[in-house]
Amino acid sequence: MSCDISSGRRTAGILGLLILVLGLVSGMTAHVAGQDTLTFTLDRTFGMALGNTLSGTFTLRGSGPDDIVSLTVYFNGEEVHSVTGNTISWQFNTGNYAPGSTNITLLGLDALGGTYQASRQVVILGEMTSNFIFIGIIAVVAVLAFVKYAPILKRRRKQ
Repeated sequence: MSCDISSGRRTAGILGLLILVLGLVSGMTAHVAGQDTLTFTLDRTFGMALGNTLSGTFTLRGSGPDDIVSLTVYFNGEEVHSVTGNTISWQFNTGNYAPGSTNITLLGLDALGGTYQASRQVVILGEMTSNFIFIGIIAVVAVLAFVKYAPILKRRRKQ
């Protein structure tokens, strides 16, 4: 019996570590620098971020040198947001954009007409795909827990 408990604790520890790693990976910030002066990050507010694959609500934060007078965000070359000044903080939901490969570009314009640019290629998941992945992960964890702990619980009930 002590061997089963030790094995169960080890399995629970491994599952806990796996969930922790997935949480850390999905919460990582993507940092992009262009021309050594214009930068932006994509911070997950709510949803999923696995590498360059995004689904949910994100905040794009960017900044550039003091002489930048405006910043504009483009998704696949189409303007989606613009601000005056050299900093930006803009929240967006991937559900408002077509799923698939998307080039996010931040373009800065200075007072003399000079441009600064930073880009990142991401994959936007559709809502159905995102929900399917989330439900799939929960189902796999539930099945693994059931397979591992059902025999132990069954033996305890017989005692």
